Amino acid sequence: MKTIAEMSVDELKELIRQVVAEQREYFLDEDGWLVFTNEEAYARYLALHPDKMPSELRACFIDENGVKAYYSDYELTEEGLKRLEEGRRQSRRRRMSREARKKKAV
Repeated sequence: MKTIAEMSVDELKELIRQVVAEQREYFLDEDGWLVFTNEEAYARYLALHPDKMPSELRACFIDENGVKAYYSDYELTEEGLKRLEEGRRQSRRRRMSREARKKKAV
């Protein structure tokens, strides 16, 4: 490893960037998500916003495998309920359509 005196300006900038990155608990990614470097920091952030579901916060953490992860909602949001109901309606329509085709075939 080089000493600071032996480093170029670009190498010194990169070293400083790495040190700063290691010290912070979160950063903003290219999609605008708040990314925490560990689950504990992410959980503390969620606790600061008890009135919001995890999916409403656009935040995640990097797990031990280096994958971005986030907690699921504790209860369905209004949008989630609508999607669930729409899926149920589509499922009923498909089932009724299959049953109607079976009756015509008999």
